[in-house]
Amino acid sequence: TPQPVGTGAPPPQPSSPPATEVLSLQDIFVPIETVQPGSVGPLTVSQKDNMQIVLHFARDHAPGRPDVHVMVVSITSSATEPIQSIVFQAAVPKVMRVKLQPPSATDLPAYNPILPQAAITQVMLLANPNKVPVRLKYKLSYMCNDQQRTAVGEVSNFPNL
Repeated sequence: TPQPVGTGAPPPQPSSPPATEVLSLQDIFVPIETVQPGSVGPLTVSQKDNMQIVLHFARDHAPGRPDVHVMVVSITSSATEPIQSIVFQAAVPKVMRVKLQPPSATDLPAYNPILPQAAITQVMLLANPNKVPVRLKYKLSYMCNDQQRTAVGEVSNFPNL
């Protein structure tokens, strides 16, 4: 006896590979003393209002997590007045995760060209298991001359890591 040709179910559609789940960064901590510079040069994220934010890319991934890139955020000021209550925040699309470890400080002294420039450093971890282009949004808030200031932006020229 002949078998029925169709069963009424649509034919299976080719599907794109499933996205790799982005694991939590909560339990990862990378001491800044262990971070070694990588081959990718520093990236200036922002340079306005006498404040400069630079990303330095580490040579190694987070221990045990080859999907997690390690970076160091460096914030400097060339303002002639001290800067206080500095907070750097970062956000990425849902297919990635970002974690900022505690900063080295929250205040910068007034710039003095005779002394070495003070900097705030902060380790940033970025999980990108699907290796999609990185879109990083940032917000820098701080106090200067008793005024709250905020700078926001997006890093559009993030290197392929």
